Amino acid sequence: MHWNKQSLATLKAYHVTKGLVMLDPIPELPDNTPISEVDLPARIRNVLADAGLKTVGEVRESSDDMLLSLQDLGKGSVALLRERLGLPSKDGVRPVGLGLKAKGK
Repeated sequence: MHWNKQSLATLKAYHVTKGLVMLDPIPELPDNTPISEVDLPARIRNVLADAGLKTVGEVRESSDDMLLSLQDLGKGSVALLRERLGLPSKDGVRPVGLGLKAKGK
């Protein structure tokens, strides 16, 4: 099914009425935020869930190569995740300027 802006707005309104509000995917989300609660395309959320990635922090710490190895997750999807979750680096490690340790350090 293809979603347009109106049907997405309707779905979001339904979620609000049911108390199922999705969180905007922003860099300020805590690492322990469940991916299931983040407003990402359903296909991306499903792929991440199938891979066992349950939190924003687990996705942030995953390398691009690992994410690209997942079936149905391409370069565009990885770029979207990096952009929306505040991860512009190519190796999946948040910039040091955010006050977090890099992998392996």
